[in-house]
Amino acid sequence: MPPKLSESNEHMAKYIAMVIRNAMEDFHCEHLTDEQMKHLNPLIRNAIATALHAFDHYERSGAAHEFVDYHFRSIPSYWEQPEMLEGY
Repeated sequence: MPPKLSESNEHMAKYIAMVIRNAMEDFHCEHLTDEQMKHLNPLIRNAIATALHAFDHYERSGAAHEFVDYHFRSIPSYWEQPEMLEGY
């Protein structure tokens, strides 16, 4: 059974997922069907929730520690630095 999310992480995951979903809207309209988005949205929400939980429990959980370290190591060197979204 997966760990329980805190209420604040549940809310934050939904908030971040909505920001991502809105940022993807033009891409969605041009390349993805509504059915595909229906499957993509929970994947994004759940990945965000998992990342938030793991980051919050990094010092207290071996599994969280491994999860966070693995994903930090997986960030490719060619990725651009994050920037603020247009319109913020």
